[in-house]
Formats: sequence, C-alpha cells, structure tokens
Amino acid sequence: MLDSLLIKNFRSLEHLEVPKLGRVNLMVGKNNCGKSTVLEALRIYAGNAQRPLLEIIAQEHDERYRMRESDHLDEDSLLPFQDFFPGRSFPQDETPIEIGSCSAADERLQILHTLMQESIGEPEFFNGEMINPIRRRYVSKLEAKHFPGELQQVIRVRKGERWLPPIKLLNGSRRPSAPDLPSVPSSFIPTQFVSLDELADEWDRVVFTEQEAIVKRALLVIEPDFENLTFVRADGFSPASARPRPGRMAMVKLAGVDRPVPLNSMGDGMLRVLHLALKLFAAKGGFLLIDEFENGLHYSVQAKVWALLFEVAERHNIQIFATTHSWDCIESFTKVALERKQTDGVLFRLGRSARTSDQGRVIATVFDEATLQHVTQAEVEVR
Repeated sequence: MLDSLLIKNFRSLEHLEVPKLGRVNLMVGKNNCGKSTVLEALRIYAGNAQRPLLEIIAQEHDERYRMRESDHLDEDSLLPFQDFFPGRSFPQDETPIEIGSCSAADERLQILHTLMQESIGEPEFFNGEMINPIRRRYVSKLEAKHFPGELQQVIRVRKGERWLPPIKLLNGSRRPSAPDLPSVPSSFIPTQFVSLDELADEWDRVVFTEQEAIVKRALLVIEPDFENLTFVRADGFSPASARPRPGRMAMVKLAGVDRPVPLNSMGDGMLRVLHLALKLFAAKGGFLLIDEFENGLHYSVQAKVWALLFEVAERHNIQIFATTHSWDCIESFTKVALERKQTDGVLFRLGRSARTSDQGRVIATVFDEATLQHVTQAEVEVR
C-alpha cells in the first residue's frame, strides 16, 4: 500500500506530491485539474508500464499508440506515447516520468524516452543450442549526432533497481516485457458502464465463495427485495432492434416476483453497485481505482456503499482511489471515514497553485481524519 504519492512529468502533472494517503482515498477538484490523470498514473505504476497497458490508455484518449516503419516519419511526426509527457512532447533530455511513494525513491516507476542501438553479438551456446544474443547500447540525445550507426527511439522503464526490456516505438512487440516482474493487482472502474460480458466473467470467478455473499450484500443496498443473481445467455433477438444479442445478461430474483427480472431494467444504481462489488476482488492486495464514484448512485445510498468498500478494503488489503464531482459524495465519504476509525480515509483536493513560485502547477491539499470533520464545501469546490 502506498503511504504517499509522487507523480512527476506525467501529462499535466509536472510535480504532484500527496504527502499522506489512507486505505481509502477520495480526490476532488475542478474539471481538468488532473484527477483522472492520477488514476492513469496509478494504473501504469501497478502494471509496470508494459506496452499493452500503455496502448490501452492511449487508445482511451484517441492518442497515437502504434507506428510502423512504412508510416511517413519526419521530425514533426507524432510518435507513440508522446502525449504522456508534459506539453505532449518528449523532453530534449532523458527527464523521466516518475510514479510512486514520496518516501521510497528506490521503489518508484520511471519511464523515459531515449535512443538505442542494437547489434548481434558473437554466437553463444545455451542448453546445447547456438544463439545470437542482442547487444543494446543506449545513447543520450545530446550525443546522438556524434554517434555512428542506426539509432532507434525507445521507451525505457525502470521499477526500483530493475530495468525492463525497452519498448520500441516503431514496429514494437505487444508482448508483456517482463513476466517475471510481478505487477500490482489493479481494477479500474471508468465513468461509463462496462459490458455485461465482462461482469459475467468476474461473477464466474467469485460464485460459491465469500465474495459472492459480499456482492449480494451490495445489491441489497439498492434493492431491498433482491434475493439472487445469475448470468444467462442472451441468445435471440432484441425486441427493439430485431438484431442478434450475443453474450450474457444479468438476471435477478426479487421477493414477490415469480420470474427472473433483467438487471438492466432496474436502473443504473444496480448496475453500478454490481460493477463496484465485482471489481473489488480483482484488486485484492492492490488498487481499486474508481472514476466518478457517484455515477448512477443516489445520494441516499452512497454512505452504505462507502461503508462496504471500507470494510472489504481493510479485510482484503485493497487500497482505493476514487474521484468525485459531488458534494453529497464527499459528505457520505466523510461520515463513513469518521465512523470507521480502524480504516484510514483521506480526502485530497487537487488544484492549481496560486503561488508565483509554483508557476500554476497542480498541487494537493490533504484532509485526513483529524481535519475531515471540519471540511466545508467552500474548501473543496468540486466543479
């Protein structure tokens, strides 16, 4: 679990320090202040910045993530992952993106853009087979013009003391770069709803376990008449469109109703809570990241949902980071954080610094349990 957070040179966050984190953390701030960027940085930190993950994040923003040698390439060409750096351009030197704890510099993730020369070494024998090892040499941008030979643009990733294999920006492989370096378990819940097929797969993994009971508890928060849940094949045609509906759909059993009811017919709250509850368990021992917690949730049930998240996060060693645009969400979070003293809840506000010396960079103001009960809406303006 991270005790604090430092993010440097990632998108709009040139130097963000959050000096204290809790088990459950809620981020607030105006639009475009960097809340979703913090969640992205945590996804990258958890996944060791492997190429498939970087591509997913770039695609979510319609940014360049692949490039072939056949593409027209000149000095002004937009390269993969260039948008991740400040000013949407690679730095002139090897200044890296850094993500990790403020207090543990030797465990941070570093991502830098540099140049590399590859050559084939002398043949060697391994398990009786002859191999030609690849020799790599990294060249700084400052000395590149004096360096003979072909140079490739690459992204290098370092986690702690470990350098991972380079990510080539032209014709690079999508294979995970270092399967022997464990990633941190992580679940990301976006603002929009995910497919029922994805939720069905998560349900299959928890059915007949303790986790199944927790999912059902969560659904009772929204619908007191809820009794059971199942996923069934959605073969057939949609009455509205007369088009085939492949995949699976969620059906629930309600007290007093003698037939299954489609969960999709019960409002956004049921689907959002199912999403939250199922994604919890994929985050055991790692991070649960929630963009706009309040989506689909009426203010009257938010405290109950927070209470469940606090409980499960403590029991299964999950660290939660959520964002919000809602004062109701902040109030319900504060209520639960003050009641559950055994689980640290931290609220932090992101905003542009007014100090001239900070040059308008994004900074964090932390409200822990000692100060949460005195927080006012004026202090944590959310829009």
